[in-house]
Amino acid sequence: MSNPKLILFDIDGTLISTHGIPRQAMTAVLKRRYTGFSFDNGFNFSGRTDWEIIEHMLVFDRREVNRDLIFQIFDDFANELEVQLLNGRIPTIYTGIEALLSSLHQTKNVFLGLVTGNIQRGARIKLQAAGLFNYFATGGFGDDSKDRNDLPPIAIQRSEKLYNLKFKPDNTWIIGDSIYDIHCARANRLRCLAVSTGWTAYAELQQTLPDHLYKNLVDTPAIIELLLSD
Repeated sequence: MSNPKLILFDIDGTLISTHGIPRQAMTAVLKRRYTGFSFDNGFNFSGRTDWEIIEHMLVFDRREVNRDLIFQIFDDFANELEVQLLNGRIPTIYTGIEALLSSLHQTKNVFLGLVTGNIQRGARIKLQAAGLFNYFATGGFGDDSKDRNDLPPIAIQRSEKLYNLKFKPDNTWIIGDSIYDIHCARANRLRCLAVSTGWTAYAELQQTLPDHLYKNLVDTPAIIELLLSD
């Protein structure tokens, strides 16, 4: 198969809004685990990996930090997230996303994946709650590395193994709503489409110089034409 395209999506702020549920779940977990825990309410989660968020919160409250502890908190966080979403707090899918994913999924030579700061289980919980999980067979996740820039190569490697294909950098896209999505695309010499549906303003994204920038992903034909371009 010649020149297959790999489209790697971020989740929060790009595909869906979870209405602050992850922050609430993380706060609940840390305050339940630690008496008198002081949560850094000013820390911006957008574009950060779950690993980075947890480590920041532990350092902020002057707690011990180690890998085993962080992975224990991952489990607690996923459990809390699942409870909150099962209680009917359904994510909102951004306008145009379902049409875009459906069209890409049906397009020959195009393959979808994830590059997200979410831990893998958290990504599954959110996407299942939104009804989008079946579009994504693999990806790079926030429990693979603390550093988001490490995640695209992981996602590409997993995709190549799954589909038995090679994805060239020029045919691999990162789609996300934060400056960190742009940075990780740049760090790995991948193409980048930024969208200002999340927490980061259009002007701030523009200053970070993505390859392309949209206010939303509503115009399915135009987006697909761009993603399929050489």
